[in-house]
Amino acid sequence: MDKTKGIVFGILAAFIYGFTPILGKLTFLEGSNTMSLSFYRNLLSLPFLFLFLKYKKVDFKIDKVQCKKLAVLASLGPTLTSLTLYGSYSYISVGMATTIHYIYPVLVAAASIIIFKEKISIEKLLALLLSTAGVALFFEGDFNIIGVILAFMSGVIYATHMLFIDKSGLNIMYPFKISFYLSLFSSIYLFLAGTVSSSLVFVMTPKGWIFTILVAFFVSFLANTFIPISIKYTGPTVTSIVGLFEPITSIVMGILFLSEPLTIKSVIACILILLGVFIVTISKENKANK
Repeated sequence: MDKTKGIVFGILAAFIYGFTPILGKLTFLEGSNTMSLSFYRNLLSLPFLFLFLKYKKVDFKIDKVQCKKLAVLASLGPTLTSLTLYGSYSYISVGMATTIHYIYPVLVAAASIIIFKEKISIEKLLALLLSTAGVALFFEGDFNIIGVILAFMSGVIYATHMLFIDKSGLNIMYPFKISFYLSLFSSIYLFLAGTVSSSLVFVMTPKGWIFTILVAFFVSFLANTFIPISIKYTGPTVTSIVGLFEPITSIVMGILFLSEPLTIKSVIACILILLGVFIVTISKENKANK
C-alpha cells in the first residue's frame, strides 16, 4: 500500500508541475519574468506552509546537520534547476529543453546502480526505456550548445536533488517541514541572484500577483511536498519515472487552454510514457509492498 501511495503522490506532483507552466506564462504577460517567478513562488508559499505547520503543531526546530542538508537541497531543485532550465529557454525551444531535462530519470537510475550499488528490476528498466523513448519523441531540431548544456545541467541537478532527498535522510522529516525550509532558503538564494542580476520585478498587475500566488500554492506548497513523500515510499527511481507524467499534462493543458495542435507524434509519445508509468504501478515489486 505504501508503494501505491508513493506513486500516487509522484503522479500528483507531476500533474501540478505539468499545468503550472501555463500559469507561469500568464504571469509573464502581466509583468513578471523567470527570475521573479522563481523567487516569488518560494517566498509566497511560506505563509501557506507556516500556517499549515502551526495547524498541525509541527515543531519548526532543526539541528545544525539538518540545516546544512536543507540549505544544500534548496540550492538544487528549487533554485539551480529552475535557473538552468529557464535559462536554456533563451537559447533553445521549450520542447527541446524539456526533452533534454527529462534525462534525469536515466541519471537517477544510473547513479542508483553505479554509485549506490542498487539493483534495478526488469520492470523498472523497461518502464524507464519506454518512458525515455516517449520523451525523446518531443525532441525538436533546433540546436545551440549553450542551451543544450543548460538544459542538461538542469537534469543533472534535479537528479542530484532527488537522490539527495533519499540518501541524506531528509525523507524521514515531515514533508511540509522540508518544503518550508526549502522555500525559505531558496527565497534567500533567488533574492540574492535576482538582486545581483537586476532581474527581480516588484510591480505586476493584480492578475499577475494572483497567478503568482497560485503557482506558489500549487508548486512550492503542494508539489514540492509530494516529491519527498513519493521518494519515501517508492524511492528516487520510481518517483523519477512517474514524474514523466508531467510532459503529458503539459501537452493536454496546452491543447485545452492554449489551442496547441495535437500531433500523432505527441500521441505516441504520451502512450509510451503512460505504458512506462503503468508498468511501474503494476510491477511485482509494488504488489509485494501492498
